[in-house]
Amino acid sequence: MLRINFLAFVALMMLASLAHGQQCSTQVPVNAFDSHTRAFVFGLTPADFEATLGHSRLIITGVKPIFRNRVLVLLDVGNHPDRKSLEDVAQLVDQAPPGMPVAVGILAQHAVFTHGFISDNDQLISSVDRLVQKAGALGSGVDLHHALERALGIFGSHQPGDTILLVTSGNEHESKRAFTQLRREFRARGTRLQLLAGLLPPVAAQANDASRLFAAWLVPESFSDRLITLANSTGGTLMGIMNSDWPEAATSGYMLSLVTPAVKKGPHHWTLRIRDAGNDVPPADLFYPEQLSPCVAPLVAAVPANTKPRP
Repeated sequence: MLRINFLAFVALMMLASLAHGQQCSTQVPVNAFDSHTRAFVFGLTPADFEATLGHSRLIITGVKPIFRNRVLVLLDVGNHPDRKSLEDVAQLVDQAPPGMPVAVGILAQHAVFTHGFISDNDQLISSVDRLVQKAGALGSGVDLHHALERALGIFGSHQPGDTILLVTSGNEHESKRAFTQLRREFRARGTRLQLLAGLLPPVAAQANDASRLFAAWLVPESFSDRLITLANSTGGTLMGIMNSDWPEAATSGYMLSLVTPAVKKGPHHWTLRIRDAGNDVPPADLFYPEQLSPCVAPLVAAVPANTKPRP
């Protein structure tokens, strides 16, 4: 009896030791912009990044561009849900790359959304047209908090690269508590929030200059600092003005695959930087989730069930 109990105790200690040493993999979105030219930095590899969690260096196992990720375009029509703005959005979503899963929402005092994500452009356009027909009953004012909560719920189970693209004037009147809750929910779901200011019709003449879109430093004076901070905490940022190039904002960035310790409590602050910036890679401003969500690896074995003494 004592011998069997002792063996069970040893097995438990061995499993606990194995679990403690286990690691797991997670993926996080990262935006990288040249600190001088403000252009997106292309061609980065795992060797170009250095990530740390506390005093430990994290292993970066992969870096790949965000591609064909799920995107929810959420238009904040504020106190003026005019038909022209909604029709502009219906035209803009026509620019979605073939095969990209896109959902669309219209936000005022209430919010309406397409039914899930749509990869077929013709189906997407007709769905948005039906959405526009419902927009007249959304009321005046903006309930940003609950609209973003509903938008997060539409994604269901998380997939790497999930992005909400919020098109807004940047005026908001949410409480500090509401932003704290949103920050917590975005972190728990791993969804990125990207921002585009205002709305321009797709027929407007635009110079062929990528920097007009990736202008994270050109912030309208009236744009909410709290909204930008929320986006930054998810790995997103203010990308510029809504125009026909919105898919570039929706897919901007890299997905980093990280090996992290199997921890049991709370999210953890971490840091990410460009290694040897100024040589092969220019100095860059990075936007990435401020915290890594806890990642708990399962035990690699089970305690034998037959621990009772034989009769």
